[in-house]
Amino acid sequence: MTSEANPDFEPAAAHLDATLAERRGGTLAKSARTAASFALAILTGDTVSGPSETDLVVSRRDTGNEVLRVSAGSLEEADRLLSTVRADLRTKSVAEFVAEWRA
Repeated sequence: MTSEANPDFEPAAAHLDATLAERRGGTLAKSARTAASFALAILTGDTVSGPSETDLVVSRRDTGNEVLRVSAGSLEEADRLLSTVRADLRTKSVAEFVAEWRA
């Protein structure tokens, strides 16, 4: 849905914002992610990727409350994911965005 198709359309970006944030968790959680990343690298032969230290966070503009938090992957993947989410925020309503990304 776009503003051209519906003059009353209000994009999700008017209410929500997407950013990248450091992953939650202390030393134990980071150690577990690193160990899992090494195990995966051994199984797949992927020695380039490391543990994801970044989350994509979608939050309400008015309160700052988080609506969505997902692992964003590598820095390159995180950048692509952030671009995709921001495009969706500009082109979808809040209901459409939440239905798609929380599914």
